[in-house]
Amino acid sequence: MTGIMIIGHGKFAEGINSVIELIAGKQDKLAVVNFLEEESTENLAENIRQKMRELECDDYLIFTDIAGASPFKKSVEISLKEKNAEVIAGTNVPMLMEILFKRNDLSLKELKDEAVKTGKNQIKTFTMKKKESSAEVNNEDGI
Repeated sequence: MTGIMIIGHGKFAEGINSVIELIAGKQDKLAVVNFLEEESTENLAENIRQKMRELECDDYLIFTDIAGASPFKKSVEISLKEKNAEVIAGTNVPMLMEILFKRNDLSLKELKDEAVKTGKNQIKTFTMKKKESSAEVNNEDGI
């Protein structure tokens, strides 16, 4: 099973994980690493490596908050030494949920690609449209 790690500034990782647990329950082989203000990047890197050791997985998909920021950079540095780790920035809940349910069936690269695709597809906006006329409303849908 692919290990999932969520890493981010403050309690970003903990917060995302709390949403996942609320919706899907506690997940196996999932670790959270918070990067708090008082911590150094060396502490962050050691915390990431420690969580990887605790998960004991064949491969790891690491989700971070901001591309180019310390959690992302340290995760990338570690992934360069671990041939079985991939890193994604810009994490959102839908991408994680999708991966949690597919990680037994897909390769690490497929999981990474699926996460990015889902993350992008789940970014939505709402735009209020004017109702042009009641004759154009499809009453069959109730909309």
